Amino acid sequence: MTHYLRQRHRHRVRNERGAGTLLMLWVALAFLGAGLLAVPWIVVSLGSHRANTAADLAALSAAQAIQSGDPDACKTAREIATVHHAEVTQCAVNGEVVSLTVAVHLRLGALGTPTIHTNSRAGPVTEIAADPGGADWADDG
Repeated sequence: MTHYLRQRHRHRVRNERGAGTLLMLWVALAFLGAGLLAVPWIVVSLGSHRANTAADLAALSAAQAIQSGDPDACKTAREIATVHHAEVTQCAVNGEVVSLTVAVHLRLGALGTPTIHTNSRAGPVTEIAADPGGADWADDG
């Protein structure tokens, strides 16, 4: 009986040869797949942060330009957005408050080129508090 169990154990060990290699191959493929799925998500997440930053900086710069007497605050906003690889798609000035929309174009290779849009407003606190809905949008291109 003991001899039979030993032979059976040896036979099972021989049948399982290479199983660890296949298991590691599947684990490696799973990590590769997860990495390939994570890359577009990371690119979109970073693009969203870049769009928010560009919009906030452009709005703040435009509001500062208004307070400095610059008649074309939207031009200032476009210049700042361009420096941050973004594009101002809408800009409206209401008093000393600047409201704008910024677009950032992403490159995802075969997945296309999605565009992320974000809004921002800037101006004196008293002006923004008096106009909580924001300025009417006008396309200043």
